[in-house]
Amino acid sequence: SCTISGAGLDVFEKEPEVHAGLLGLDNAVLIPHLGSATVETRTAMATAAAKNCLAIMSGATPPNRVN
Repeated sequence: SCTISGAGLDVFEKEPEVHAGLLGLDNAVLIPHLGSATVETRTAMATAAAKNCLAIMSGATPPNRVN
């Protein structure tokens, strides 16, 4: 079957608004950006950002470059 039986979302198209159609779904769990709200994840994010900045400032390609 090509039916999605349920979904958990923490990102929305036009934040902070949530589309009214999503709010009425019984098979959807909607939360704010909590997926990265741990000390470990936030530390890893800050470390990655710092490594990218240092690479750019030294003329190197940043390790997390996105085209």
